[in-house]
Amino acid sequence: MNKPVSILQIAQAAGVSAATVSRVFNQPDKVRADTREMIIALANQHDYQPNSAASALRTQRSKIIGVMLPTFGNPVFAECLEGIASQAAEQGFGVMPVTSDYDSERETKAINRLLAKGVDGMVLVLRDPTKAPGLSQLQKQSVPFVLAYNQHPKYHCVGVDGHSEVVRVVERLRALGHRKIAMISGQLSASDRARQRYQGYLSGMQSANLKPLALIEVDFIASDMLALASLLKQSATKRPTALICSNDLLAFRSLRTATQCGLSVPDSLSVVGFDGIKIGQELSPMLTTVIQPNHDIGQWATTLLIQSISGHARTQKPVTHNLECGFRLGETIGSPPTNRSHLARDVF
Repeated sequence: MNKPVSILQIAQAAGVSAATVSRVFNQPDKVRADTREMIIALANQHDYQPNSAASALRTQRSKIIGVMLPTFGNPVFAECLEGIASQAAEQGFGVMPVTSDYDSERETKAINRLLAKGVDGMVLVLRDPTKAPGLSQLQKQSVPFVLAYNQHPKYHCVGVDGHSEVVRVVERLRALGHRKIAMISGQLSASDRARQRYQGYLSGMQSANLKPLALIEVDFIASDMLALASLLKQSATKRPTALICSNDLLAFRSLRTATQCGLSVPDSLSVVGFDGIKIGQELSPMLTTVIQPNHDIGQWATTLLIQSISGHARTQKPVTHNLECGFRLGETIGSPPTNRSHLARDVF
């Protein structure tokens, strides 16, 4: 049996490039009529059948999307990756995920690694899109990308309005009678999402005519909660009655810390998370939290990226899609302790 004729052999016989042969079978209107007819005649003569290799030459695409997430350890990003993978598969793409561990140098290395693999585009979750040298590299090479969870006016972004969501959390706690509301967050320098939510806390406290308490910053990955424990061990008149956590994992750690400090939730301390990861529903008490549509964020980001890869969105002005959040009213918030008579006198 004769070996099948390749696209390169047809190209050599016609005296044209392999890309021209590919265009004849995939974009015939872009090839001169006489050249097209010659190539088709050669293909019929040698029983050449176009295949996926020809398509790859035509598109110069790997059909792979690079995905950079801060960590796989946070279910938020696992849910987002599921959304990315499902939408990519529906459009005929695979995914290549990497992590950065909230480290700027590792972000740049991860982006370069994905570039070296020849991905068609990237969905990225960055520490800070204003200080990400890897983005300029992508722009120089005309590799499309979409930011997930980040906010930046110069780039396509998909996420939520964390600022407004935390303002609403403060309003809910204020309506329950809380006056001393604190916030615990991952390091602001490591996440623009954390900064956005902290600004929402400050705005919410100002709108409620309440005095903000000092922010408690902890490492995103480490489990050290000494700063919170120190605060919760203060006397009932000094410690907060409510705690807003910038993500659900911090909320879980805060619940454990409160128990270790002898405080019951929500009788002595109300706790609110931000993310809505499913395991929070299995806790006792069930976590009250802002619910991010993580799966949908991944799907939207992938849809926008594939549009950019195909050229439909590449020439458009950068767009930001902020998706709606939900709110799970669990069992970790309530009215402040009734024995704090000083609350009625506190006016900030």
